Amino acid sequence: MPDVRVVELRIHGVSGGQAEELLDVEPAMRVGGDRLSGFFRRRRAADTEVVPGVPREIFAWGNLTSGRASRALWLLLLPFMLVNIAYWMRPGEPGDRPPGSRSLLVADAVYGSAVRLLALCLTALLTLAAAGVGMDLIGWQCAGYGARCAELRPLLGVLSAPGGLLAEPGRALLAGAVLPLAVVALLWRLSRRTSGVYEAEADGAAPAPSDSAPLSDPEFWRNSLVMGRLRSAHIAVAVGTVALLLVTPALGHDRAAGAPALQAAGTAVAAGAALAVGAAALMVLVPGTARRWNDRADAVCARLRDASLVLLAAAAGLLLWPRPEWAAQGRLPGLAPALNSLFAVECALLLVLFGAAAVLYRRTPARGEAAMRGMAGPAATAVGLLLGGVFTAAVVYQSAGLLGGCYYPGAEQAGCLPLRVPGAYHWLQLAFAMEAVLALAVAAVLVAQLRRRRRVEAGAVAALYGRPREARRTRDIAAARAMGRMTEALPACLAAFLVPAGALVVLVAVALGTGRLTAAPDGPPAGPAAFAGGATEWVQGALSFGVTAGSWLGGLLLAALVWVGQSAYRNRPVRQAVGVLWDIGTFWPRAAHPLAPPSYAERAVPQLVARVTREADEGRGVLLSGHSQGSVLAAATVWQLPPRCRPRVALITHGSPLHRLYARYFPAHFGPAALADVERRVAYWRNLWRCTDAIGGPVHTAPGGEGTVGFAEPLPDPRSYDVLPGEALYPEVLGHSFYVLDPAYAAAAERAVRVLLPGTVGAVVAADPAHRGPHVEDEDERRDQGQEGEHSGSAQRGQE
Repeated sequence: MPDVRVVELRIHGVSGGQAEELLDVEPAMRVGGDRLSGFFRRRRAADTEVVPGVPREIFAWGNLTSGRASRALWLLLLPFMLVNIAYWMRPGEPGDRPPGSRSLLVADAVYGSAVRLLALCLTALLTLAAAGVGMDLIGWQCAGYGARCAELRPLLGVLSAPGGLLAEPGRALLAGAVLPLAVVALLWRLSRRTSGVYEAEADGAAPAPSDSAPLSDPEFWRNSLVMGRLRSAHIAVAVGTVALLLVTPALGHDRAAGAPALQAAGTAVAAGAALAVGAAALMVLVPGTARRWNDRADAVCARLRDASLVLLAAAAGLLLWPRPEWAAQGRLPGLAPALNSLFAVECALLLVLFGAAAVLYRRTPARGEAAMRGMAGPAATAVGLLLGGVFTAAVVYQSAGLLGGCYYPGAEQAGCLPLRVPGAYHWLQLAFAMEAVLALAVAAVLVAQLRRRRRVEAGAVAALYGRPREARRTRDIAAARAMGRMTEALPACLAAFLVPAGALVVLVAVALGTGRLTAAPDGPPAGPAAFAGGATEWVQGALSFGVTAGSWLGGLLLAALVWVGQSAYRNRPVRQAVGVLWDIGTFWPRAAHPLAPPSYAERAVPQLVARVTREADEGRGVLLSGHSQGSVLAAATVWQLPPRCRPRVALITHGSPLHRLYARYFPAHFGPAALADVERRVAYWRNLWRCTDAIGGPVHTAPGGEGTVGFAEPLPDPRSYDVLPGEALYPEVLGHSFYVLDPAYAAAAERAVRVLLPGTVGAVVAADPAHRGPHVEDEDERRDQGQEGEHSGSAQRGQE
């Protein structure tokens, strides 16, 4: 591009389309009507440029999240993603912390350590669930029924039929262990493969790091070393857990049978596996990302992983030792205590996490507008853990019903096999039922709130456009504005979904303390009375009904996930809809859970940095234009640019969640101080937003809504209340879409080019008067935008 002096580089938002569609290079363009029926004309060269002589480029990153149909399978790892996000949601802004504040440093370290340990708990939970199906239900309980299991499930005859090849308990357990080990191997493989696909480095880029902007750290997007050691630690814990579950039943039998040699060998293997699991848990707490620390920690974690594999082989050898008198009875020994211990550890770590977040929030001078008073991170972690428990409970519960056939009361008399699952899974099914009821209640509250907001907005729209409040058009615009305000209800919704978790903890505590309540269908255990007889029966009946309802809801959830996964292979819109979830959730590197879905930004940001740096070094200006999530990528790119590029880079963000979502939920990385740092790193920054946009909003560079980037007032939407001349329909309410078609975008682009190349735009426009884009001088732009601000500002005052 020897004749080009400025390039407009657009970065699309979630669920971006094809490159040709984003570039808007189709031979025909619509000049009237709407997307269903309209008027078209052949596109001229000038129609493809917002500013004459400034070509348009598109950075299309959507295929990183929604391009392949296999991305839909990451839905099963949604809990991993939530916990990984929570690692970055810690409250407070690092640049505003008082020097020498040891309590804040300790709280920050405790927060990160607690999240990483909870991520490790999720891996252990997934491993125990897979072991519950493969080792407990198939390899132990079903095999324990012998010929009955072989008759009901002929495919399992090799494990249970008398004289079968694997009909001994040790061999059947080893066969069942294939399932959890296969799950771990699959996650290991996916994590290693995506590391090479998604990670990249921008050669020659040397950003200037800033204390107030952590994303300006040159090593921020180079996460391979941290993820490598975390991956080894998680694999060590998963493999060590399987080894413990294998050796525990054999150790119990050898102790009862009086076999000292086998007992000593089993004790050594169990102790070694427990030691490897504990050491791996400690290694995830290694602080910092310095290369020296990571190299050493990575080597230790790799050795722990290999040691776990050796111990697994030793446990397999012990199980293969002949034990003619050994018979499988009841549930798999060790599984239920392991689950109960895991949930107790999770509860304790959650309390620590909430405490650390509270210290960070209260002791940081610039608290900003952190969502849920800094508790959004712990809340997201709790929801992720609850979802992980619900998912695993649904899998185990439905597997027990499928294998045993006991789906209805009285099925045992019909010949089904009563396969029992640990009591913890029954409590989780109860929690799922409570979550479903709560979801309906939250939806009802949101609908009522939306209706109230519509009435308020109707008055604002009537004042804004000077039209009747009762008009249908007024109500439609008011509905769009009311929907645009609903994002502010997210913290309350997130807090509401924590209620079942608290209720579950209380119920479990009462059940353990009194012995009169149980979530298992076997009937209430004997124990001291805590309630009157009638009250106890009523509560027990409600619990049993909740567990049954939760089990069916869990089955429906699994079926829905399978359907979405299958549909994504055939249906691109479904695949893109799933990709929207990952567009939002997988921006952050895998610093807490290495088996979570990969971060697309680890590849997108270095690619953008390399492209912008090359353009600037070749003497061209770059107008970065980011829509929605693309504005977050644009800000991350600006932080990573070398200082020499700053005079040649301008920024336009539209429909941007930088402040409305990211500054509130990730205040330590996108707080006002960090956004002010972005403004200092570019030659020009304009932000466009609308009241009807549920995602985008103003961008503030100072606490309390001060220092707004561009103009604090929103763009009018729609631009015209009435039907335009020559049209048959009202102008569409655009909301979060089509910012680039708004005249304010063209005005901002021309202003940006004038800043990058003083004195050039006016001459180009004068030479091309047919260009359709508006051209305004600085005073005209300020006057027009000021009129728009006054126009929409009156509407905001009318809301109050």
